[in-house]
Amino acid sequence: MKNLNKTVTLEKGRERLAKNHNPWVYSKALKHISDGVSDGDTVAVLDYAGDFVAWAHYNGKSGIALRLLEWDEAKYPDELWLEEKISKAVALRKRIIPENTGIYRLVFSESDMLPGIVCDVFEKVGVLQISTPAFDRIKVKIAEIIAKTAGLEAVYEKSDGDGRKIEGLPESSGFLYGKQELTKIVSRENNLFFEADLSGQKTGFYADQRDNRRFFGEVAKGEILDICAFSGAFSVYALKNGAEHAILLDISKESETLVRRNMELNSIDPSRYTFIKGDVFELLRKFAAEGKKFDSVVLDPPKLVPSNKYLEKGLRAYKDLNFNALKLVKKGGIFATFSCSGAVTLADFRSAVAFAAHDAGRELKILRQLHQAPDHPIRVSAPETEYLKGLLVEAR
Repeated sequence: MKNLNKTVTLEKGRERLAKNHNPWVYSKALKHISDGVSDGDTVAVLDYAGDFVAWAHYNGKSGIALRLLEWDEAKYPDELWLEEKISKAVALRKRIIPENTGIYRLVFSESDMLPGIVCDVFEKVGVLQISTPAFDRIKVKIAEIIAKTAGLEAVYEKSDGDGRKIEGLPESSGFLYGKQELTKIVSRENNLFFEADLSGQKTGFYADQRDNRRFFGEVAKGEILDICAFSGAFSVYALKNGAEHAILLDISKESETLVRRNMELNSIDPSRYTFIKGDVFELLRKFAAEGKKFDSVVLDPPKLVPSNKYLEKGLRAYKDLNFNALKLVKKGGIFATFSCSGAVTLADFRSAVAFAAHDAGRELKILRQLHQAPDHPIRVSAPETEYLKGLLVEAR
């Protein structure tokens, strides 16, 4: 067995989830770490009796001390193993991404058995996020494998955010493979066009909402209110499907620039939309005080619950946002609402929306429960990979 000298032994009883292929082992579950183990090392994980459980990446700086990679003792996670996992991820996307779409998630971390690697594709450019020390050591090789396997011309690293800080890594960005003059790329999604700024938020565009934007666009009519609009993509879909006018709310200047560019790319006249920069909590209360009502409303806020520690506070925030949004939906109107907080379950979210509806005096009829697009697959043994949930409802 390779690397047998680098082992981590689990406390008795803490091996059950690991043996069921849950990829996370927290620091409190560790009983013994062998000499010479450093952050970023590949280690053999053993149960209390000394039997092999899995190969894993170790990081003592993180609350998630072990990220499990492979449960077959004979398959050591080397470069060939990495190429195999990336090839499987690419093959899956080739099966599920339609020809009219060039924006998608190519590698989704734990869901593709590659914890610490996320890669989104914008036509022929990959945007790579690395969040663990082990993969950070070989990120240039990872970019090369991804590019050659998926047929990409360039791979841009955008490794930032709280997750990387928790792992003890500094922010890092720039091209790791190929050459590109610009970091702004125009890509297709369901035959609509959007500009992604690789130096902007996350990987530049939220591909996980692809199907949900289409569902909303098909039923949204009349006057649209787009809350936490970011790229304005929900409004683009609605306006291209016949909605009359959209009001888009977001606090960032970046959002305003993106909205105007995406409207232009899809030949939407500026008279058909209005962008308002400001705090959405304040703007929603202001609209309610003015008696404004909309035919269709979409609410897609940023993550409000970063971890279980903030669950109660975050659920109150979701309830408050939905309460204020629902007051602005006309009777019989359409309301789409989302949570991208992994710590919030669908049951939690439905409950928060139900309380909001009760307090707003509204009756809701769920037309569709919404989830992340299939290029963000949910791994059954890792429920944490199901993070995006939403409801498309009729509000009475």
